[in-house]
Amino acid sequence: MSYYVIKYRPNGGKKVMAWTKEQEKAIVKKGDNILVAAAAGSGKTAVLVERIINKIMNENIDVDKLLVVTFTNAAATEMRERVLDSIYKKIEKDPDNLRLQRQVVLINKSHISTIHAFCLEIIKNNFFKTEISPNFRLASTPEVELLKLETLEDVLDSFYESSDEGFKKLLNTYCGYKDDENLRKIILEIYKYIQSMPYPEEWLEKQVEAFNLEENSDFSESLWGRNIINKTKEGIEESVKALEKINKKLKVEPELEKWFLCITEDIDKIQKILKLNTWDEFYAYFQDLNFETWPQKRNFTSELKDKAKIVRDDIRNKLTAKPGGLKNTVFNADSKQINSDTKDTYKILKEIQKVVLKFMAEYKKAKLQKNIIDFNDIEHLALEILVKKDEHGNHIPTDVAKEYQNLFEEIAIDEYQDSNEIQEEILKQVSKGNNIFMVGDVKQSIYKFRQAKPEMFLQKYHSYEDNKIQLFANFRSRK
Repeated sequence: MSYYVIKYRPNGGKKVMAWTKEQEKAIVKKGDNILVAAAAGSGKTAVLVERIINKIMNENIDVDKLLVVTFTNAAATEMRERVLDSIYKKIEKDPDNLRLQRQVVLINKSHISTIHAFCLEIIKNNFFKTEISPNFRLASTPEVELLKLETLEDVLDSFYESSDEGFKKLLNTYCGYKDDENLRKIILEIYKYIQSMPYPEEWLEKQVEAFNLEENSDFSESLWGRNIINKTKEGIEESVKALEKINKKLKVEPELEKWFLCITEDIDKIQKILKLNTWDEFYAYFQDLNFETWPQKRNFTSELKDKAKIVRDDIRNKLTAKPGGLKNTVFNADSKQINSDTKDTYKILKEIQKVVLKFMAEYKKAKLQKNIIDFNDIEHLALEILVKKDEHGNHIPTDVAKEYQNLFEEIAIDEYQDSNEIQEEILKQVSKGNNIFMVGDVKQSIYKFRQAKPEMFLQKYHSYEDNKIQLFANFRSRK
């Protein structure tokens, strides 16, 4: 484990902190997107500040050419103050340095802020590219929540008045005799969730269409079928290992041969599952899958035999027990039946989609009439300004996005583990594609309820090789 190296100056004995090898790498490395996995107490803020100073001092990059995104206004203010303090300390040592003096002025227009403050800047500078007026205001939470309820009430009333058959089926599926509260809750929850997506309507369409399965297709060709099969095989591999482990111990005891042979047969049966591929192969095999009766022998006791039975029973129950085993809860229908059931679900989901999209459109109109935006609009309006569709329907950067790409030499993201998908898309659109510096700790992700996606951090953590830096030394605590 690496630690700060403490050196002593002869003039007064002042301490000077040197950086560890990993911290030094995080400060100076460049040339591509970089992920820094920084554990608690590892000095990540100090490293981020020093990286900014290094950009200014050694790479001749002005502070206003950096976009530094923090998670809270307080964190942004602290970051700005620490950068400014570091600049002043450099000026004390080199008072005639005009570049450093210039940074003191530029810090006032630097882009060290929260993602929402940056998005508001984009909107205010380009409001004419949206439908909102320049004097819009950010509505309070109670105000927007009330407006949502009023809008949803009007939307549902319009569906009731239309006597739409699909809507009637939706009501019969989700509502009781007394009220439609359950349906209202579903609509609002879906709306809230998809606001964290860059393109909500497109995301919703994709998810619903995933249920539109071909009647004669094998269910393993669907996203869910393949995931279920992959997870099942992972569990089978673990089960085989557990049985093989206990069987090695049974093998060396001659008096336990019949139990050894029983588990050997179990292993052979279970291993055959690993060779299956299609859903219908899994269905047919599981429906025929049964385990032989555990051998009995009067007046014979063995602790190892009893332990083997516990291991075997646990695995057998997971696979074939009623009602909880895979045989009766997962692989209990063939593809034709599942596809038929899924088709019915698809029809219901299309109705939900229709209501959600209607609600989104009407809620947007209501906000425009009141000249307000809500918290989610900040990110979506910014993305609307930064992205357009080409003739093939692909999302490409606008001229505004390209201006930001040319402006920013680096984009640094603090607390990256709490970013969501729309924030990721916004920052990607203003980057050069190889100049994003991400710092975070997936263990400290606490904003899943706001649709934070720590999975994005993990995906990069496992896929980045040369561009992943780990700061795991703890300088906050004594040994």
